[in-house]
Parts: sequence; structure tokens; C-alpha cells
Amino acid sequence: MALFRASLFLLIYIALLSSLCFAEDPYVSYDFKVSYITIAPLGVPQRVIAVNGKFPGPLVDATTNYNVAVNVHNQLDENLLMTWSGIQMRRNSWQDGVLGTNCPIHPKRNFTYNFQVKDQIGSFYYFPSLNFQRASGGFGPIIINNRKVIAIPFAQPDGDIVIMIGDWYTLNHTSLPPQMIHGKLRATLNGISFVNPETPIRLADLHKVKGAYKLDFPKKPLGRTPQMDRSVINATYRGFVEVILQNNDTRMQSFHVDGYAFYVVGMDFGIWTESNRNNYNKWDAISRSTIEVHPGGWTAVLISLDNVGVWNMRMENLDRWYLGQETYMRIINPEENGETEMAPPNNTLYCGALQSLATDVPDSSAMALLSWNSNLFLTLVVTILACLVLH
Repeated sequence: MALFRASLFLLIYIALLSSLCFAEDPYVSYDFKVSYITIAPLGVPQRVIAVNGKFPGPLVDATTNYNVAVNVHNQLDENLLMTWSGIQMRRNSWQDGVLGTNCPIHPKRNFTYNFQVKDQIGSFYYFPSLNFQRASGGFGPIIINNRKVIAIPFAQPDGDIVIMIGDWYTLNHTSLPPQMIHGKLRATLNGISFVNPETPIRLADLHKVKGAYKLDFPKKPLGRTPQMDRSVINATYRGFVEVILQNNDTRMQSFHVDGYAFYVVGMDFGIWTESNRNNYNKWDAISRSTIEVHPGGWTAVLISLDNVGVWNMRMENLDRWYLGQETYMRIINPEENGETEMAPPNNTLYCGALQSLATDVPDSSAMALLSWNSNLFLTLVVTILACLVLH
């Protein structure tokens, strides 16, 4: 009998431990009301985009592996998407908040982003990704803290101070394009000036929408007349991509990839050649989601394709992004079984060829919580060109 009681205790103890080990990670939730306010950041009264009446917006404070829910209410008079720069959205490009992955949030409507800050620590930020909206605000900080069970290699700080640095204009985002962009100027990557799809790429895949985009982004400059197109990069899960960014522009460019932290293995002035690979730093290269490319120079990065989905690659310089200096990586697992890519969320927004699936629901305040293998290795030589006139 005593042996039975001991065995029962052991079974209960193991069951309790198991429930603790497999318990869902904690949630943090936020309600974002995105609206216009009038303030004078540089002494000149102007209309800016605020979040919950604040400029910059409120802090998103989370801990590694937490689930984050952000209910975004669009109180502007224009479409809106929020993106979460540097957050890798593991297996979940549905939450990335750019036009290649999401349909926009219409005025007087809301959308709840749900994502996990999986295996990340650090400082990041969010911002509106459509048109020039970021130039008028709508941005704010994200801090992902370390878990208490993982010690930090320095004394515990007394507190955090968030400093956000960026360009600011006394004109708002609707007045800036005519001032900064004249005529039919476009910017290109490898001669392609990207045109955002009417139907987001992965939604087009799942619903078998034909012609939404093309899987023909050139691996190197083709020396042809630049053109506007919806060319994206076709890549395979667990492959590798080498991206050589050659900046033939006259100013510094910042290159960014959503969904990933890539390794910066080299940079220099002049024209990149294959012999530069001999000097790549393959031992302790820094890991980044954004990197600078100097004018007249090049930067080389390596990306291990371990995150299935559709991910935006772009120049962070706002005018060049607006003018088409971007593309997407479409990363597919041929053996997908639901473990490497999440299904679309229940609150998916629809547009373009899938507009008939949209449900026009007014804004709700309710929070919806909830060694290189040559066969897999792709080299992209990406030339960043100054603005071009496309006819």
C-alpha cells in the first residue's frame, strides 16, 4: 500500500511538471488607437500621426518568448498597416504588416496582430508601413527583455531610457512626395522597381490566384532597361542566400530584411568581385536585420533560410522604398506539414482578387488575444541604383 501511494505521488508529480513545461507562454496585450494630432516638434505646428494620443507612440514591453497582441484601430482617413521592425515573426509572416503579406486596415476599422517574440532580446520599433506615413509619426519603441532564468552578463540596469533618432520634416506625409519626388521617378534593385501586389503573395498562393506576382527576380543586374514589376525571389526552406549589395547611388543606403537576422560577412568600397569572398568573415560575423551600404561600395550578407513565409527586403531610406526599391523572398517548405508555417489567422483581411471574402466589420474595441549545399545556395548580386525615369 505504501508502495502504491509512493507511485501515485510520483505520477502526480511528473504530471504536474509536464503541465508546467508545456504551458503556453505568457501574453501581453495592447490597444493602439492611431489618429492625427497637431503638435510642434520643431516649433512649427503640424499634423502628426499619434498612437493613443502620444508621439512617439507607447512602449511595447515584452519578454523573450512572450505572445504579443496589439489591436490597432485605424482612426486616420487613409489605409494603415503597422510593421514591427526587427521582430522575426517566426513561422508567421501573416503578422508582418507590409503590403506583400497583409491587406491594409481601412479607416474606422481595426485589426489585431498576434505574434510571438521567439528567442529574441533587444530594442526594436514599430511604424506605419504605407506610403510616407512613417515621416509623420505613428512609430514607437519595442523592448524585449531577457527571461529571468537566463542571466545577463552585466549588472542589472537601474532602468531603461528609450531614445528614438530619425529624420523629421515640417511637412506632413501627404505633402512630402510632391516635394521630394518629381515626375515619374522610380528606384530599382537589379533593374526592377517593385510594384506592390493587389493580393498579398501568400494569400494568393493559398487561394491559387494567378498572376499576382512573378518568381523571376534576377540574380544579378541584367543590363536591360529598368522596368516596374512584381518580381520576387523564389527560395527554399533550409537553403542559403548570399546577397551582395552594390551601391551605385550617391548616398548611404540602409538594407533591411523582415523575418530574419542575417550575417554581415564583408563590406568595402569599389566593385564587388568573386575574389572578395576570400576575405569574408565567416567566424564571428555580426547578426543584423538592417545594415548600411556606403555610396560607391558594397556589403555582403549571408541568410540562412530557417523561417518559412514571405519576407520583405527593402531599402529603409523612406523615399527609395516608396519609389520601388524593394522585393520579397518567398520561402517555401516543400514538405510543409503545419510545423514550419502557421495557418492564416482567423481575422485575416482580404483585398484584391480575394475582396469577395472580406467582411466589413466596424472597429471593435475587443482585444483578440489570444558547408554550403550548391543545390540550396542562391547568390544575389543586388545593384542599388539612383532614381530613374521609367516610361
